[in-house]
Amino acid sequence: MEDIVRLTLKDLDDIYIFDTICFPTDYTKREYWIELLEDKRTFVFAFKENNIIKANISIYNWKGEDDYIKIMSIGTHPDHRNKGYAHMLMQYIIDEMLKDDMHIFKAETRESNLKMQKVFEDFGYKINSKVEEYFDNPIETAYKYSLEI
Repeated sequence: MEDIVRLTLKDLDDIYIFDTICFPTDYTKREYWIELLEDKRTFVFAFKENNIIKANISIYNWKGEDDYIKIMSIGTHPDHRNKGYAHMLMQYIIDEMLKDDMHIFKAETRESNLKMQKVFEDFGYKINSKVEEYFDNPIETAYKYSLEI
């Protein structure tokens, strides 16, 4: 089994390139990645081989403030899709955050992203709301999910 590694600011270039490949019209700007990676509450974990990210998950840990884990993004490189990486990363995050006594997870995905919806549903996430025009590039409805373990 491949190892999951934590990415940091030193991995900025790899993260940014990966993000533009996975989300060509709606990727996170480089400056924002710098802000996120400088924040100790941001965690990015990935399957990485030869400086190429196969899949990653980024979360924000609101422990002590709102007391939930915000899943900011999950992406799989087009060459590595349909291999279970999103599920493995989701399970990893759940396991790691439960060790930190975090039991509430929140996320959203595009209405058209049926694969991500399936991942959330496979883990027992429930849709709390649908928010029209939530996403840009293109404008689209968001399905907002939550899970309490």
